[in-house]
Order: sequence, then structure tokens, then C-alpha cells
Amino acid sequence: MRVRPGSDVSTRPRSYPRGVELPGFVLRTKRRWVANGLPDYPMWIAALIDSAALVTAVVVVAQRHADGALAAAGLAILALLPWVAEMWTQAATWVGFVVLTGGAVLVLMTVYPVEYEWAPFLLILMAGHVTAGGGLWRGIAVTLAGEAVVVTVYLSGHLAGPELGIWAAGIAVGLDMGFVLRSQQLRIDAQAREHAIRERQAVLEERHRIGREVHDLVAHSLSVTMLHLTAARREVEDAAEQGDAARLEDARSALRDAERVGRQAMADIRGAVGLLGRDEDPVTAPTPGLEDVPALVADFRGAGLAVAYDASGDLEQVPPTTALGLYRIVQESLANVAKHTPRSRVHVRLDVSRDPGALSVTSDLPRTTHRNPGGSGLSGMAERSAQLGARFTAGPAGRSWVVRVELPRGDLTGDGHACPLPRPAPPLRRAAPDPA
Repeated sequence: MRVRPGSDVSTRPRSYPRGVELPGFVLRTKRRWVANGLPDYPMWIAALIDSAALVTAVVVVAQRHADGALAAAGLAILALLPWVAEMWTQAATWVGFVVLTGGAVLVLMTVYPVEYEWAPFLLILMAGHVTAGGGLWRGIAVTLAGEAVVVTVYLSGHLAGPELGIWAAGIAVGLDMGFVLRSQQLRIDAQAREHAIRERQAVLEERHRIGREVHDLVAHSLSVTMLHLTAARREVEDAAEQGDAARLEDARSALRDAERVGRQAMADIRGAVGLLGRDEDPVTAPTPGLEDVPALVADFRGAGLAVAYDASGDLEQVPPTTALGLYRIVQESLANVAKHTPRSRVHVRLDVSRDPGALSVTSDLPRTTHRNPGGSGLSGMAERSAQLGARFTAGPAGRSWVVRVELPRGDLTGDGHACPLPRPAPPLRRAAPDPA
């Protein structure tokens, strides 16, 4: 398995323990190895194999110090050339191993034979090295070349039968060790890539979640604030015309409410944004639930929106995640009404007395609807519903606009415990453009 440069797989070598600093040229070389499709082996593995080959070559020359030392040194250097070429070119040189390493060992063992021969160790290291770096099929080709070398030496009479079996088995073991090493490293690399992908996905999901929460906070707070400001403006205009001090006091009260909501919104946004800069686990504030819906409705009602709220069933049996999602959907629905039809009558109905439970927000249908390309009201509510496994619909029904969320069957357990995994939510059905 080779990875082409430019693919979506990261070619950056893994980091090393703190305090271990590798030279720059070593890191650049390793980066090129990974870019050319070699597994991201730790440097000590490559150094161990190359050092073993170098030590073997030195021993082979030392064994022939009395006869043909110079020629043996030249052949040993020739046998090591594929290792050097691979280090500098970062390319597969398995053909060079077959021709140069295999040929040099063959000449050493037949022309300059010695007792207790070490040269076949180069064939074992060759089989393991090529298999670990180039893959199984190249490793098999190199292994067969190594086996052919020892068989040829045996047939020439320079190798005994037991030695033939030992070296032939050793070369096969080198192939096996290289294959195991490559398989394990490729698995480690795949796990590292998968972990990196999951980390990126987790970061994106968290950013999206925070953005959605901030959007809900801002939309709700600004909608209530604008209702208060509109009411205050009208009271001031009417009071100025009629000289009514009572209306001026009503205007001041509306402005104070607008200021209170605005300050609370700023505090909530600071808290949400402040969590992004903390490295340690933050202590988060309690998330809103269904018990907070009456206060939410009261805020909009106090700002001048005609809202009625009815709830039936035991709200405490609703799981916290579902409760938060329903709260946000009510919040977004009321914010949309306050933004587009502030004089509309709204009826929020929550029924968890049966299974499946349902939430509906009904408001007067505006005379005209327009598409807001930047709006995220309906899409945000549909996304929250999908996360709950709920069925979400929004559209006109007679002279009303109805947002309805039907919870998945089995989501209400009756004992307040966690519910089973919900079924996938159906796609959003829109009967009219998103007014958000």
C-alpha cells in the first residue's frame, strides 16, 4: 500500500517525546519517505536495520582479512549501496538489492568462502528491509532472490546441507518480520489518521454547537429588546402628544426591561465565548429546560407579544437533552414571530402526557412571506429536532403558521431515566419559505 504525494493523508511524521530533538535534515528525509508512501516508522527502526547491515558488512570483511580483504571490502560496499541509495533518493530500490546485494553476497560466498560465514545475514536483512518498506510482493521477489543465492552457493559446494536449511529459513523469517513490521506500522498510521480526522470533526461540531447556542441567545434577546423598544417609542410618542405622565412611566419601564435583557444577553455571550479560551474543563452554567419555558414566555409577553402557554403531562420525565432541544425550539419560534409578526397571537402547546410527546407553536400567518437567504431559524430548529430523532414540520395550516415537533416513540419513559436511541428523523418538510 503506497500513498501518492498530494493525497489527503497527512505526510507529516509523528512527533517525538519532549526533549528529543532530531536534526533538520533527518526530519526532512523522513518527511520525504512518508510522502513517497513509506510507512511512518520511528527513526530508531531504520537506524537499527541500517546499522545491522553495516556491522554485518564489517564482519564479512574482517573474516577475509588474510585473503582477499580488499576485494571483500569492495564487494561489501557494493552490497550496501542499495541502502545508501534508498536513504538519499527515498525511492524503492528493491531491484538494486536483488542485483547488487544478492550478487555481492554470491561472489563473496563462492569466490572468497570462509568458515562460519556471516554474509547471508545481509540477505536476511535485505528481505526484512524491502518487505517493511516496499510491500509484500517486492519482499517476496527479494526473498526468492536471496534463496536462489544460498541454493547456488550450496550447489557450488561451498555450503553444507544443514547450513543451507538454516540460511533459507532465516531469509524466510526476515520476510515474515518485515511483513509483520509493515502491517503493524500501517495500522498505527491508519489509527493516527482516523484520530486526527475525529479530532477535526469534534472541533467543527463543537464550533457549530457554540455558534447555534450564541445564535439562539442573540435572536431571543434582540427580539425581546426590540419589542420593548418599540413599545417604549410608541408610549413616548403618545405621551408627548397627550402630556400623559403615566405613559411616560410605562415607557421608562419598557426601556428598563430592554436594558435588563440586553445586559443579560451580553453576560450570556461573554460566558459562551469565554469557554472557548479555557484549556481546563470549564464549570458550565445549568442549561435551560422545560421548567424555564414559562419564564421565557413571560419575557416575550412582558415585551408585548401575545403568547399563551399550555403544558400537559409530567415535564420531569423528559430527558435533559430533549428538554433543552424543546426549549431552544420554543425560543427560536417566539423570536421569529417577534421579528416578523410582532402583533401576532401565539399559542405554545407542550403535551408529554402521551407517547409520543409533541410540541406545537401556532401563530397568525403573515399576509406575505419572503425568503431570507441568511436566515437560520427553520433550519436550526430542524437540525435540533433531527438530533433528538424527532419529526419536525413547519408551514401554514389554514390562517395560522404552525411549527410542530413530534418526539420519537419511547422518548418519554415515565421514570425520568435515559431513553433508548431515537430513530433517524425524517427530512424537513417546508410548506413555505423560511421566514427567519
